[in-house]
Amino acid sequence: MALHIVHFIGPINANSACTVRNLCLQALQSGATEIELHMSTEGGNMTAGFALYYFLKSLPLPLTTWNVGSVESVGVAIFLAGQQRYACPGTRFLIHPLHWGFGNLVAADHARISEWRDCLDFDAERYAAIYEDATRGAPGAHDIRSYLTGSARIYTAEQAVEAGIVQAARQARLPEAGTTTHWWN
Repeated sequence: MALHIVHFIGPINANSACTVRNLCLQALQSGATEIELHMSTEGGNMTAGFALYYFLKSLPLPLTTWNVGSVESVGVAIFLAGQQRYACPGTRFLIHPLHWGFGNLVAADHARISEWRDCLDFDAERYAAIYEDATRGAPGAHDIRSYLTGSARIYTAEQAVEAGIVQAARQARLPEAGTTTHWWN
């Protein structure tokens, strides 16, 4: 087994999503037979986040994700790409209403505002479907749509086990030197 660990701490944006993707591709080219993604993120750009989720789901080898700090917003969807998922004790997950920034936008017409609303609704449904697929069968699995459009929800590592976000809450341990390849952003 050739385990490769990708370490990612930071916001989700086009650059960081491309970096994680490229590190995974380098791991594949270097003979990885398994990848672990150790992550902590405050979330960020929904478009980049969903693109990274679908890329990670396409990997032709086992992917294990670890929450090593806090996984928030679209970061939760990315995290759920792992076939095996773990959270270190003391970590958290945050699911909250989706939002967009409008940059330097000064004005918008009715059609554009309606389009943005429709896109936010679409992304909320996409996020909820990813969550439902990953947590199906968990004893505490539930519909998260109200957290995506109303009040936020924080899950401790232990609550995440009950909800099916993770298989277990346990401390991440790095293998002995020389047995694993590490990649970082």
